[in-house]
Amino acid sequence: MRYKRRTGVSETAIDDELFLADSSSGELFHLDRTATGLWTLLAEPSAFETILGTFRAAFPDIPADRVERDLRQALAMLMARGLIVTVP
Repeated sequence: MRYKRRTGVSETAIDDELFLADSSSGELFHLDRTATGLWTLLAEPSAFETILGTFRAAFPDIPADRVERDLRQALAMLMARGLIVTVP
């Protein structure tokens, strides 16, 4: 299974922060650093293992289990808000 951005979601960067706007619901979302990195990676559909490898390489001083936990939480949040979807 791979993850990708859902169409109809636009992004706006203000300083070092990223905001997403869902055109279908009109909702606005502020992303934390982990979710922002994940959103950036999902410009192209990616498998969890690929995403996890990228995050582990980017944060080598953070324990691997914490990186995975934070990444899973960010994915769950983006999925729950309908900002990303899964593809085969």
